[in-house]
Amino acid sequence: MTTSTIDIDSKKQFAQPKLQTNQPPQQQVEIQQSWEWAKVRKIALRQMDKFMDLFPPVLRHEDLTAVNEMRVSCRRLEEILDIIYGKPRPRHIKKLRHRLQLCRRTLGELRNCDAVLAMADNAVATRRSDIEAWKALSEYLTPLRARTAVVTLEKLGRLNLATPYLRIKRDFDLSNEHRLNQGAARAKSQAETAIVYQRIVNSLASRWQDFAVAVERSHDDPCEHVIHRMRIAAKRLRYLTEVMGKLHIPGSKETLDWLKSLQATIGIWHDLEIMQRMLREIVAHCKSFKLEHLTAEHITRLIHHNSLIKKKSADMFFQMTRKTDHYLQVKHWVSEVLAAHTPKSNHH
Repeated sequence: MTTSTIDIDSKKQFAQPKLQTNQPPQQQVEIQQSWEWAKVRKIALRQMDKFMDLFPPVLRHEDLTAVNEMRVSCRRLEEILDIIYGKPRPRHIKKLRHRLQLCRRTLGELRNCDAVLAMADNAVATRRSDIEAWKALSEYLTPLRARTAVVTLEKLGRLNLATPYLRIKRDFDLSNEHRLNQGAARAKSQAETAIVYQRIVNSLASRWQDFAVAVERSHDDPCEHVIHRMRIAAKRLRYLTEVMGKLHIPGSKETLDWLKSLQATIGIWHDLEIMQRMLREIVAHCKSFKLEHLTAEHITRLIHHNSLIKKKSADMFFQMTRKTDHYLQVKHWVSEVLAAHTPKSNHH
């Protein structure tokens, strides 16, 4: 894996980003000003539809990747809802965000189990070294995953997400109907567009601050919970950048490419940390686990193997975030986007 997909010589890609990408003719201003608001709502509805579509395969155990996809969809939804619904948020949006968070947390342990099981199955399929140890781990994890799923999916089934989904669709339908009946007054459209961008830059300032702090902490103390926070901060920044890319804000695509590469590196590191913890728990409480083919020798081999890979992932992460050209370019891009909005803020 390369450290980034950004062309370090293309510094113009990061220069002087502007929140509004086009300057339409005067007669088109009204249409252009309402486009951003319609776009973010369209993104929200697509994410809601995708989220609801994931319920059947998750509940039926049809696809091991569906659990992780549902958790990713939750985070994307939270990010876009924060742009559409500012504080103080309507009661039904507060409930939806709370349920989305519950959904993510409920599926967290199952997702971790899936991640480790996928690594074990991949090692077996590719006939990696110590294949017997990987086979034993896979045989151990399969029934564990099944037991975890029973408890997890029962909790998930109790979450009522259909009602807030229908409420959001009704919100958007009523808004569109009002616009058709009343017409999009130019001043109102401009105000709506300003709100969208204001919330984006507010979120960007917050997300970048959390990300930068998490990067520094991970350098000082690269333990599991710190890496976990680093991973969350990177995800939030990435999903916000995805929305910015859909609005054609310059520099978003290049930043997104780098964040995807970074997140992949963090993800491997984080999953290896989870596996190490799981293996240590098995060793510490071997009498509590029903171990048939998974022996202490197997576990020792896997811990050693994972330690080597984990170090490589950690080194790659540090290389990508220790004031490299790519990291500094993204930092500069964030600063330019925030600065581009400052004059507008002074007029509100």
